[in-house]
Amino acid sequence: MKLVIFDVDGTLTNSNTIDADCFLKAFELEFGFSKLISNWNKYTNVTDSGITNQIFIKRLLRLPTKEELLRVKKSFVSLLKEASQEKQHLFSEIPGSAQMLAELRLNRDWCIAIATGGWYDSALLKIEKANLNIEGIPIASADDGTSREDIIDLTIFKSQIFYQTEQFQKIVFVGDGVWDVKTAYNLNINFIGLNNKLNNSLKTAGAITIINDFTDLDDFLKQLDTATIPKSQMNIILHITQIQQWEKAKIRGSYHADSLNTEGFIHCSQPTQIIKVANRFFHHQQESVILLINSAQVKPEIRYEEADGEIFPHIYGELNLDAVYQVIDFEPEEDGLFELPQAIINLE
Repeated sequence: MKLVIFDVDGTLTNSNTIDADCFLKAFELEFGFSKLISNWNKYTNVTDSGITNQIFIKRLLRLPTKEELLRVKKSFVSLLKEASQEKQHLFSEIPGSAQMLAELRLNRDWCIAIATGGWYDSALLKIEKANLNIEGIPIASADDGTSREDIIDLTIFKSQIFYQTEQFQKIVFVGDGVWDVKTAYNLNINFIGLNNKLNNSLKTAGAITIINDFTDLDDFLKQLDTATIPKSQMNIILHITQIQQWEKAKIRGSYHADSLNTEGFIHCSQPTQIIKVANRFFHHQQESVILLINSAQVKPEIRYEEADGEIFPHIYGELNLDAVYQVIDFEPEEDGLFELPQAIINLE
């Protein structure tokens, strides 16, 4: 037996926009928290529980109490119910979802499960409003864990019990967010991405297979069979700095960029982004070097965040030098523009 795990918002249901609006409004109504960050890439764990924890720590320097969690959950679901009566079109299915789920139930090769970063009650409401039948399908939610990795691990465990198997021959996770790609990579499971307005971000994050919807069931089944683990494009990240700054870092024992003081993180790029960044921000700059960084060895937190329509890696803390495995001289041409060094070309 093989297992396919579906995310909910943006994967089975077209509810990303209304979900975000109601989620943030619940915090304002219950606790007076306004002007909250709506770019989920800014959060460490992109789940309702993870975002809630981070909001409380940011605003009140503590985690929410059980009572406060119940309040925001109840308010969130209430807002979703109100919205569903006025804006039913914002709770529609991703085209083909209902038929696809029905057909997969009859498929002897594939078992179905759901792993949502949302809370259970809100996820169930959105699924019901989209007229999707998930009766008898194992599900785990943000009520079960803070990280998406934990939620998917529990989904797999529940599925093993429900479908009475010790191990699945293949597991495929289907999701629409950059965080979904990262989760699949971290768990070493296969991934299919759902097309969205940040589709290029999914590719940049390492997604190999991306579909538009589920209207072509035969094609989706083929994609399930051929789905692979996301590429490790996030493993190697790059940072441009001055030779003098790098030499100071070697004496200091760690690398401290000026942006740590002004923005709270060190700007980095992926191999496919570095030349664009260099020519935009370092035009004519002499005595530069590129630090090749093994992200797996970086001790501070790395967040992959959106800027100018792309996803860039940001290091939130001083960079430990043992994560830098190569330093490349990076000088501009006579016109002040940079050309991609061969060592970087080899990374693509």
